[in-house]
Order: sequence, then structure tokens, then C-alpha cells
Amino acid sequence: MDLIPSLRVAVWSACDLSCEYCHREGDVHPGRHLADRELLMLLRTALPLGLRKIKLTGGEPLLRPGLPALVRELATLGADLSLTTNGLELATQAGDLAAAGLRRVNISLDTLRPERFRELTGEDRLAGVLEGVRAAAKAGLALELDAVVLRGVNEEETVDLIAFAGGLGARIQFIELSQVGISSTYYRRRHRDLESLERWLRERGEALEDATRRFDRPRFRVNGVTVSLCRFVRYAEPGARRRGLRLAADGRVYGFRYGEPPRADLGAALRGGAGQARLTELWARCVRIGQEVSAAR
Repeated sequence: MDLIPSLRVAVWSACDLSCEYCHREGDVHPGRHLADRELLMLLRTALPLGLRKIKLTGGEPLLRPGLPALVRELATLGADLSLTTNGLELATQAGDLAAAGLRRVNISLDTLRPERFRELTGEDRLAGVLEGVRAAAKAGLALELDAVVLRGVNEEETVDLIAFAGGLGARIQFIELSQVGISSTYYRRRHRDLESLERWLRERGEALEDATRRFDRPRFRVNGVTVSLCRFVRYAEPGARRRGLRLAADGRVYGFRYGEPPRADLGAALRGGAGQARLTELWARCVRIGQEVSAAR
């Protein structure tokens, strides 16, 4: 049964940066975090529904105490395990995470300019991020850099960011600014669609797959670097992206679209004594709710 092909799992709610466009994915619960054993139990009960990919998120997941030990346990589930991070703690944790079984990491990197980084994040810590990126590469983790494209901020850095990724043997993904969690004024000022960038990639590079359908995530190879584009999910056609679920750090389950109410509170169900069969049933109900919402649109 292939009801849950992928799952984003917030393992920590706090973050050590304050990116001005952040939609605060992890800030959706009152503060209680699932213990390791609780998280493992919930994920095991999703496996019968086809769970194949698990991405650890936050907040900032590297702030969770004992994360390498948790990753070691998660690696035994057999799903493709990856992590998304701002990179600040990678310099000290990359080696331990790789040894624990993590294989891939996405690192947010919108700019290579220290003053611009400070304006976007509120912190003068670009050097720490770059140190973390290099530590992850040295540890043998497969890297993908994530850059949100912002009008009037970092548009002209796309070529430099692609070159930086190439120097690390990394992929890079350019992301369209989301409307969720930011003011309409900020969105209008900073939003830049990805059409012109896609045209440039088509002219300068090679399409790696059928990128003619506008709403897929097209991938290209430019100067030896794999470059992908990620549009805001409002454009998505029915498929895996819409079926994806998010597990918050307190055990509540949400759909892929941010801002929607939770579909279930699996953490509360687990603490209330729900067994494996009941938890699997609740996971399936979360998927059905999503199907009903999609059908109603």
C-alpha cells in the first residue's frame, strides 16, 4: 500500500536563525517534543502504508540533543533518510551523523555574501554555515544546497551559487518564495517567479528529464552541476507532493500545505495507549483527509 511515500518529520521546534521569509514550519505545537522512542514508534506504524522517504526538519533539527543517536535508530527503518538544516551545527555533527547512517543533507544557502546573509537571517554567521557545508562534504554526505530566490536581493547570485555547489560536488535547488507565514507586502516586494531562471537553464544547460510540464520540479545540468527548481506548492498537480505529510515535533500530523489545521494528533493517541494497528489506521485517515480536501478544490 503506497499511501505515504514521503514524510517530513520536525524533530525540534526552535531555530538559531531568524530568516525574514521563514514560514516557521516547526512552530506549530505548544512545546512538547516527542521522545526518541515515541517518534520511532510513530514512524514504524507508517511503514505498512508505503513510507519510503523520511526528511528530518525543524525548526533546526541539529539543535535536538542526541540527534546522531536518533538518526542511528531511524536508519534501521529502511526508509531513505535525509535532513534539512541551516548548516550552523554541521561542523561539529556531520561526521557523527554520517556514521549513524544519514546519507543526504539539504543546506539552506541563499547568499554567499556576509552582509546579505546578516540582513536575511539576523545573524553574522555565514562563515559558520560555509564551514558546516564543507564538513558535510568531507564526511561523505550527499549535498543539495537550497536557495530561495528573492527579488532585489539575491537574483544575481544564481551563477555564483551554482559554481559554489559545483566546487563541492553538490546539487542546488532554487526555490520560489512561498506566501505562507509572511506579509502580503513582503511577498509582493520580494517574490520572483522562476520562469526567467528556467529559460536561462534551458539555454545554458541540459534538461535531465521531461521538464516541459510547468508544475513538475524540472532538473537541469549546467557546467556539470545538477540544478532543480521548486515552485510554491499552489502550482502542484495531484501526485506525490500533495500526498506528502508532515509530522510536527509534538506528534501532530499536517498535510503538505502550510497553514492547514492538523489532521490528527498521533502523539496524544500514542500517549493514550493506542497500539500499532490503531496508529496505522490514524495515518491512513490523515491521507484520506488530504484526498478529500484535494477533491473538493
